[in-house]
This record gives sequence, structure tokens and C-alpha cells, in this order.
Amino acid sequence: MRLTLRTLLSYLDDTLEPAQAKIIGVKVTESEQARELMERIKQVTRRRRLMTPPTSGPGGIDPNTIAEYLDNDVTPEQAAEVEQICLASDVHLAEVAACHQILTLVLGEPALVPPTAKQRMYTLVKGPESIPFRRPAKIAANGDQDLSSEIEPDRDESLRLGLPAVGGAGSLRNLWLLVGGGVVAACLLVFAVWQLVGTPFANVGGDPLAQVHNKDKDKDKDTDKDKDPNKKNGTTKEDDKKKTQDDKDKEKGKTQAKKEDTQPDKKLPITTFTPDPEMQPPEITYKAANPDQGPVGAYVRGDKVRPSVLLQAKPRTGGWERVAEKKVDSGRPLLSLSGSKSVVALESGVELTLWGNLPEQTRDVSVLESRAIVHSSVPQIDADLTLERGRIILRNKKTKGKDALIRVRFNDPTLGKEEFFDIVLNGAGAAVVVDRACGLDRNEPFFEDAKDPNRKGPTCIMKVFAYELSANVRSGDAWYFVSKMQQPMLERSSLVGKPVIPEKVVPPPWINGMPDLKDEGDRLARKKSIEAHDKLAKTLETKPIDVALAEAYQTAQTDAQKEMIGGKLLPSLDTFTLWRHAIRCSAAVDDVSTIYDQFAQPLTPIFIRGLCMQTLQQWIAWNRDQDYVLLKAVRASHPKTVSVKIMELFHGISTEDASKPATYQQLIENLNNDVLPIRTLSHWHLLHLAPAGNEIPYDPAMPQDRRLLAIGQWIRLIPPGQLPGAGPPMKKKKG
Repeated sequence: MRLTLRTLLSYLDDTLEPAQAKIIGVKVTESEQARELMERIKQVTRRRRLMTPPTSGPGGIDPNTIAEYLDNDVTPEQAAEVEQICLASDVHLAEVAACHQILTLVLGEPALVPPTAKQRMYTLVKGPESIPFRRPAKIAANGDQDLSSEIEPDRDESLRLGLPAVGGAGSLRNLWLLVGGGVVAACLLVFAVWQLVGTPFANVGGDPLAQVHNKDKDKDKDTDKDKDPNKKNGTTKEDDKKKTQDDKDKEKGKTQAKKEDTQPDKKLPITTFTPDPEMQPPEITYKAANPDQGPVGAYVRGDKVRPSVLLQAKPRTGGWERVAEKKVDSGRPLLSLSGSKSVVALESGVELTLWGNLPEQTRDVSVLESRAIVHSSVPQIDADLTLERGRIILRNKKTKGKDALIRVRFNDPTLGKEEFFDIVLNGAGAAVVVDRACGLDRNEPFFEDAKDPNRKGPTCIMKVFAYELSANVRSGDAWYFVSKMQQPMLERSSLVGKPVIPEKVVPPPWINGMPDLKDEGDRLARKKSIEAHDKLAKTLETKPIDVALAEAYQTAQTDAQKEMIGGKLLPSLDTFTLWRHAIRCSAAVDDVSTIYDQFAQPLTPIFIRGLCMQTLQQWIAWNRDQDYVLLKAVRASHPKTVSVKIMELFHGISTEDASKPATYQQLIENLNNDVLPIRTLSHWHLLHLAPAGNEIPYDPAMPQDRRLLAIGQWIRLIPPGQLPGAGPPMKKKKG
């Protein structure tokens, strides 16, 4: 018997034969995945407020299909499809598990109807009582027959669950009890309906009845003040003390608001309400973004402690300019450099934070700069924007606790088209973090023809984190609920196409600010990175971004020349950090020609050259056609054939090629190629495929005679016709 989801459910519900249950039990014991799935089934079936799965659209499944699956009346392909959907969605898994459990209870144990209950039901339709339009009989006298006496006392007591018997001497009292219970139930029902209608999407804006009640209290206080004989100039001594205390509280609140917003506000209530489908906002038709340019918000501030750099694309001439004024326009890309946290207050009441990431601060290398476009307002939408790169925070700053509806557009480089999320921030203060990270598939080579049908393009991963309170996210036809306490993250990969909510999410280290570092070297690197950012930010106050970056490169190269030791460039930590920050900022403004020039220069230190290579690899993954922008820059320095070879090496070595000995021999031969970038990229691939080669001293910029010595060592490590690990082990260096 195979271990499938259906057999696992049968095992949990104890519907298998003893021999089959024993076999499945052994398989469950041997399979860690099966044990985890069993635990997950137990959790999702007990979880409250899970929505029902949709019957159509993305993630939809026909209820008949579920019934046929549970009845083992589907093809193996259909069964595999249902199980795949259930494993990817807690909602579907809970639905299938609950249906299986209900069917087990209903079909496994037939309902028992006591004989006395049958007698009472038959009695209800016998005799005159069954005549239509018959007038009701008068209340029976004491001598009339009591039907309840015919019922066995023990059985009747068990069926009534302790309630008093209907009829007999206490019939009038029971009648009043029933009427009173009905009135109480009706009141509770009215109150519940009022709560549902009055609080859509779990608004945290306050109780309207409580506000009215408070106003009445205030009026009563005013009346009492008028009657107070100690009243002076409209106030009493107690009022003056209270006013002074209120002023202190307000001042304290203002001071508290000025602190850095690195942690969620724990004073705000946590919303755990999952909205009813009928209460969700109406679907807003997808249209292309409005290209109009005009004021849409104001640049509020940057980081409270350090300077922030917010750039905006120039309207006609191209390039970037720093947002010195508060005005921010729609239709023009906004850019927050790596290490800058820039806040923009939109006119609609939504706060947008472009969170430029500094890896040395957050220990996160997936994103660097933050880049987005705010579009002109659209009816029914509070904010319409496109996230091009990196990380943003969306916060609801609307008054009166109203929800905020935001459309976040993003490009899927695999599909080559625009996708979007509709995000509802539930109540005032609710906030989410949206991440867009992209990468290259190591198994996809470089295609010289951009329209090649075999080309898939980079992979994009979108993540939505519940940063404050809760939010509802719509992707396609499905709604997803994320909350700080329950389901903190939603993830969508371009390889899958639809979002999933992971069962277990470890909060990223940056979500609550800078993580602690135990290593002294790491703490020093973080400090120097922050200093490099602040230095460039100060320069940008008076100079354009291209001039400031050119000066940074010149300063780094000059300092490295001064710090040269034994004919090698060994820049200090300050010089290296400044150089690295300039490279990151050049990638942020799409100046890949400068980065490639640094990469191809013989005088560039090997670790700076490696940083240039990794930055370019990350840059070409942002969009589908970034490859061909870099190819144009490479062709400015090399012939067409060499340029294509370089672009091929910027992509990974596929799994298939990594299993061929000829691949390693070609990479080893490239270590003595006439073109420095080919030597550099080939060496990088060899180190990743054969880590033992780290012991071989090699620099792509070293003289040819020394390169040949290194090639000899690589050949001994990976002999011709063999794969890494087949050759003799490397001898460790003495000392």
C-alpha cells in the first residue's frame, strides 16, 4: 500500500484494516515528511477562521472532485493534482481532511434513534391533530392523558440532556421559559448582525457607540463644572492639573514619535479577523498604469539618525536628481540608495517607505536599493505604484481608522508581463513590507537571440510580510490573509505563478532592525559601511549622483595606490568599503558601463573585481532584457564573439554541463585566456565547482608565467577526462 494523502487520512481516522494500518504505521515512522504532514493536518483542522477554498479561478477546485478523490474514484493524474493543491494550501488541506473525518463519523457509525422518540413523532400526526385548519385544543385538565408518561423515564431524560420535560404540571412554566429564551436569542442575533455590518475588514478605528457615550459623559462633566463653586475662569484646580498632565503626555508622545521606526508598535491591537468573502472590496478592473506626471505626495524624512538619499528620475533629460524639496511627482521612478530609508507621505493617506538595504546592517544580501514608481490616483484605490526593485513599507495613515486599498504592480521576468497585488491594510497603523528579489537560473544559458523560444528569463520572488496588524492580499481571483501574529508572510514565485502562505516562517533578522553581531570584524564592517553611506549622502547634498560617484571611484583608486604592498593593491577597509558602496550605487542608477570597466581593469584588486562580477549578475536578473543592456556595454570593449562568450560566463554552469569533464578542461584553459574578464569568470566557476582549488594561488591579473604554474596545479587537481574529486588530493601549504 502506497503512502498517499488519502491513506494518511484513513490512518488518522482509523478506517484501515488492522494489517493495512500496521503497514502504514511503519511507513509513517520511517518518513519524516509523513510525520510533518500528519502534524500539519492536525493543526489546520483545528485552526479557526480558515476560509473555504474557491471553486473556480486560481487555486479553485470543484467540490465534486474532492468527493471523487475521497471515494477513490479519480485517475492517478487527478489524484496527484488534488494532493499537490492540498500540500500547497492549508485551506484545501483542511477542507479535504475535515470532509474525510465527517464522512468517517457519518458512515462509520449509523445514527441511533430511541424507540420513544419514534413514538413521540408518530403521535404528533395522529388523530384530530393532523386535520388541516383545525382550531387548537384547550389546555388539558389534570385528568387528561399525558403522552409523556408512555415514554421510558431513563431514555427521555437522556434525550432531553437535562432539560425539563415539556407538558405535565410544569407546561405553563416551560412555555414562559421558551418565550423568554426566544426573545434573548433574537436580541443576540440582532446584535451580531449589527457587529458584522458595522465593522467590515476588522477596522480598528473605535466603537461609534462608545464615542457617543463618551460625548455624553463629557457633557455631564461640563454641567458638573458649571455647578462647581471652586470653578475659576471656567476651570477648577483639578482641571488645571489634568490639563498640565495632558500637555506633558502630548509632548511625550511627540518625542516618542521622533524615535527610529525599527520595531512594530506593540501598543496597537493585533487584528486576527478573517473577512467574510461578501465583505471584501469589489474587484477593480486591471488597467495600465496612468503615465501622467504631477504632485502625488511629499518627501517626509529619511532615517532619523543618519542622512537619507532619495533620488527621482529627471522628467525629460534622463538621469537622476536628489529630492531636495518635499514635492514628489507621479510617473517618475523614485530611488532610495543602498543604506537609505526614505519616507514619502502620499496625499491619499498612505505612507510609502523605500527601504534601501545595506547587507552589513541587516545580514540580507537578496536586495540592495529600493526603486518604485507612484502612479496618478485611480478611483477606489488609495495608492497605485510599481515596485521595480528591492523593499518597501506600506503603512495606513488614513484618518478615522479607515482601511487603505493599494495596488502594487511588479514585473514577472519569467512571464515577461506585469502582475499585481491588491493589498487592503486593515485599519489605521496597519503596515506590510513588500519585497521583490530576482535571480538567474543556473541551468539557463545566455541566449544571444532575445526572442529564442527556449529562453525562460530570470526568476522573480515576491514576498509580503505583515509588519503591523494585518492585511488582505488579492492575487488573481484569490484573497489571502496575513497578520503579525497568525500568518506573517505571503510568497509568490514566478516559477509557481500563485502565492503560498508557508506554514512555518522564521522572521527575517531585519524585520525588527539591525541584528546583533558577535564577531568584532562584522561589527567593524557594519560601522564602516554606514560611514561610507553617510559620506556619499553628504556629498550628494551639493553634487549630482554621477559626479559624486566618479569622485568616490577616484578617491578609492588613489588611496589603493598609496596602500600598495609588494606590487599588489591591498586597500584598507575604509578604501574597500567606499569602493564597494560606489559599485552598488552605480548599479542602482543602471550605470553598468562603469562597473564593467572596473571589472575589466587589470589594476582593480581581485576582491573588488569579484564584487563587480556579483553586482552585475544581480543587476541582469532584475528584468527580462537586462542581459542585452549589459551585452551592449561589453561590446564597447570587445568583439562580438568575445562579448557573447563573456555573457555566457556571467550565467551559471548547468547541472548537465557540470557532469561533463570537458567543461572543467575548458574552464582551466580559460585561466590563460588573453581576455581578463574571461579569466576572471572562468576562475570563479572553477572555485564553485571544485572548492579544493581555493588552495591554488591564482589572480587573473598576475603575469602569464605564474598563471601557467597555477594551471598546472589545476590539471593535477582535475586531470583530463575526469571530474573534480577524482584527482590526487591537494597538498596543504606549510606554515
